[in-house]
Amino acid sequence: MNDKESLVYDLSIVKEASDDIEYLKEITGYFIDNSGAMLQVLEKAFQESDYDTAQNAAHKLSSNFFMFGLDDGAKALSRIDINLTNKEYYQEIPELIMIAKVQGEKAIAQLKRDFHELG
Repeated sequence: MNDKESLVYDLSIVKEASDDIEYLKEITGYFIDNSGAMLQVLEKAFQESDYDTAQNAAHKLSSNFFMFGLDDGAKALSRIDINLTNKEYYQEIPELIMIAKVQGEKAIAQLKRDFHELG
């Protein structure tokens, strides 16, 4: 990783379970493989007014984002979950989705680079 580039993610919580490199590769691989797709599901479901699917995706993603120290994205996803659950403030949701997408995409790119280098 470039020293000038700060980490988007934080593995502190993940390492509480284990700091074994194979475990870290597995758990980060799961995040890489699933989070991008779930963000797409969230965005598409919201655009199509499928609020139950969008709420479910936001709920699942918020836990994953918190686990990887992606606090801005996690808070945005939690807010989406709350807004959809309470059926309010729908106008905020597109911006919240963007916050989660931007941070999620940066984290996925960094995790791919960092864990690819581990070989």
